[in-house]
Amino acid sequence: MGRNTWLPLYRRLVLGLSLPVDAEALRGKVALHFSDTPSTFYGVMRRLIRFFEPQCIVHTGDLADDVKLEIRPGELPLYRRKLMELTSVLSSVQKSRIVLVTGNHDHEESVREFFPDSSVIIKSGRIEMCGLDFNLSHEPEGLQTPYGHFNLFGHAPVPEEAPSQGQVFLNGLYAIHVLRVDTGEVLALEYPGYVNDARLNKRRVGL
Repeated sequence: MGRNTWLPLYRRLVLGLSLPVDAEALRGKVALHFSDTPSTFYGVMRRLIRFFEPQCIVHTGDLADDVKLEIRPGELPLYRRKLMELTSVLSSVQKSRIVLVTGNHDHEESVREFFPDSSVIIKSGRIEMCGLDFNLSHEPEGLQTPYGHFNLFGHAPVPEEAPSQGQVFLNGLYAIHVLRVDTGEVLALEYPGYVNDARLNKRRVGL
């Protein structure tokens, strides 16, 4: 069996999702974008981070999406335990190179407590990181105008707009985005099926 045949299977078994055969060439050259991540996905997040060795990470909210604080505020202790787990997941990335946008199920004070040296953006904002200009929001309608070059969001299953006039819109609910920092190219990786299943459940209890 040739390398190009077994390598995708190996990566699916080891990393938890499929990657292009040439993905290794992106190592150390990218920013990673996540959004709306249940803690059941943290293991794959950790392996992706180890694989790509990203220069920075952007998360557009609902950091522990299996804990619905907006619906069940009494689950704050559980949420905080999940955040502690997430700090370990992100530990290989320089803390100042991590950007976290708070979502509707996040607790601002806890996020700031667990990530004191990272950039925490409340709901929406702009930031330059890894040489890229990001316009960030948890909810798509919260993106600031005029739009930026990279407009990243999550929360709702709305279509990504086609790039126009140098503007790129990326919905982290649909895919993990691997952004090459030197060229601006974007690789979209499909979430594992169990993440989508969790999000279908989320629709029943509230976004």
